[in-house]
Amino acid sequence: MRESKTGTRNGDTVANDFVVHVEIAAPIDAVWELAGHPSRIAEWFGPVVSVRMDGDVRHAVMGNGHELVERITHRDDTGHTYTYEVISGIPDLTSHAASISVDERGKNSLVSWRQTATSSNPEYDIESRLRGVMEAGLTALRTLLEAPE
Repeated sequence: MRESKTGTRNGDTVANDFVVHVEIAAPIDAVWELAGHPSRIAEWFGPVVSVRMDGDVRHAVMGNGHELVERITHRDDTGHTYTYEVISGIPDLTSHAASISVDERGKNSLVSWRQTATSSNPEYDIESRLRGVMEAGLTALRTLLEAPE
């Protein structure tokens, strides 16, 4: 499923809002155990090679050595969702919010990953930068969780 609101102009900023989904043949608690822990993103999201948590701040080191610093703004284990925002690491970003959530779909689980951002750069398009790698990350998550033990 694809949802998108890209390129909305508001004065001198460009807003991008989109979500990607993947259905995983695994129970919600098993999916949440991996996808729901901000410190474990490097296990399934290829661009991140290491993570260090400092309280509610996640320091994600990318494959190119660049560090992305994010704050976990909300985490709900019962509701199977967490939200975060980029603090530093993306030039021209004026605001950012993202969420990862897991919903039950019978015996399966639906993982949704949403990104919303604004930038002072009129050429900035978070969706074109991230949709493909986010979809690949969710596919890797599915592969890990559906692998025979």
